[in-house]
Amino acid sequence: MKPNAIVVIGMHRSGTSAVSGLLSELGVFMGSSLFAPQKGVNEKGFFENSLLVDLNDRLLDEQLLSWDHPLALCINSDVADSLAGYKAQAQHLLDKDYAKITLWGMKDPRTTLLLPFWKEVLDSKGIKINFVLMLRSPMEVHGSLKKRDGFSINKSMHLWLNYTLSGYIGAKGLNPFILKYQDLLNTPDDSARKIFEHFEISTGQNTPKQSFIDKKLKNQKAVEVPNKPLVNLAMEVFEILSSDVVDEARLAESVNEYKVYLASLSGVLSEHLNAVKTEEVYFKRHFLDAYESIWWKLSWPLKKIESFLRTKC
Repeated sequence: MKPNAIVVIGMHRSGTSAVSGLLSELGVFMGSSLFAPQKGVNEKGFFENSLLVDLNDRLLDEQLLSWDHPLALCINSDVADSLAGYKAQAQHLLDKDYAKITLWGMKDPRTTLLLPFWKEVLDSKGIKINFVLMLRSPMEVHGSLKKRDGFSINKSMHLWLNYTLSGYIGAKGLNPFILKYQDLLNTPDDSARKIFEHFEISTGQNTPKQSFIDKKLKNQKAVEVPNKPLVNLAMEVFEILSSDVVDEARLAESVNEYKVYLASLSGVLSEHLNAVKTEEVYFKRHFLDAYESIWWKLSWPLKKIESFLRTKC
């Protein structure tokens, strides 16, 4: 019998942590190296495997992308080919954290931008993949990103479209379960039941010992939707995917409209973003090399003493 992996995907600030926490309460193993809760951001925990996040960051670096890159619409299968050199590392991560576990989960929104790669890796390990795509209103996501990161509405819409379209298109062939954020908040136990029924998975637990989901998680008030092209497009996609049956023809039109929009952006902008990302990756790698070097470790006590003396002067 194949082990089952529930892979939670979707845009940041869309309830991926909340549903992962709920799954964990119901017996789904989310990893042994999880990030700790962060006050004011995710106070109940991220349920993100730090090993997975670290690898995903390196995979995005390799693509000259980042979690908040405005042009990162990743719907082409050639992503897996370009990252083939990392396949062994990804397989090792799965072996290290999830070997011999029959029901486990992985959650990092960055995975959404790397689905062709991760589908290939999971397939190579003989794992049954079950995608849960979180869906939250683009305007609510923007409200959260604006508060946390200061993002403009256009950048938020770029990111929402990139993640949502990459997630749905990448997972479509594997019958993903689309979970609306509002449904998760209003009926968490029913949402969990539907997930397990959709994938024909039994956990031995019907409901969590205590409700993990707090309705206060919805801390973004309704706001007026501005009449902007990107906002209108994002709201259109949100409406399509919120339906009980996805109108694939209508969605394809929206995808094409977004592709045309991205193609209309100045080539100079893309060139500049790539140059900035290349420079960032260069300095990040050199810093890590220096940090891990023997000379850095030997000089660290002296640096601490110097820093202490400077504060006393």
